[in-house]
Formats: sequence, structure tokens, C-alpha cells
Amino acid sequence: MSQFFNYFAVAAEVVVPAANDPISSIIVASLIAIAIVTMAGIFPSTMQGLATARAVEATGRQPEAAGVIRTNLLIGCVITETVGVYGLLVALLLIFVNPFVDMYVEAMSRL
Repeated sequence: MSQFFNYFAVAAEVVVPAANDPISSIIVASLIAIAIVTMAGIFPSTMQGLATARAVEATGRQPEAAGVIRTNLLIGCVITETVGVYGLLVALLLIFVNPFVDMYVEAMSRL
């Protein structure tokens, strides 16, 4: 995990010296947003694993309630997974499309 953040630190060090350029600050802000959104994809998967472990334990204690436990587990996992999918979508948009750079270029062309 620390190696993941090292990539962003190196990228920020490359971009920060050109602090007078607004594009640089947009790129740094985008890198920070990508790091935060990536964590939004990591944490739901961890929580789904914990929920599944608890559901298996509950089914082991009360096998007759397995249907209700499974239903609640699936609903919870689906809700949790949507956070990860939205995080992935935002990260991909920031990496490949990055609308903030386009907005800056468009604003500069009006001047």
C-alpha cells in the first residue's frame, strides 16, 4: 500500500516545481483525487469480506436462518459494491478524460 502512495508522491514532485502553471495544480489535485477514489475501491472490498465472514459464522450458529442471513448479506454486498463501482468510474474519468484540464483550456481560449 505504501508503494501505491509513493507513485503519487513522485508524480507530485515532478509537477509541483511548475507551480505557476495552473495546469500543474489541476494535475496535482487530480492525482490526490485519484488516490482518494482508489481508497474508495479498496475499503468496500475489505468490508464485504468481513460481512461474508460474519454471515458464514451466523449460518454456522443458526443453520435454520440461512435464507434470511444470505438475503441480508447479498443486499448489503450490493449496496457496498456500488460505492466501489462509483469510485472506479470517477478514477477512470480523472485518469483518462480529466474534464478539469479541458475546462481550463476552454477558459483560456476565451481570453
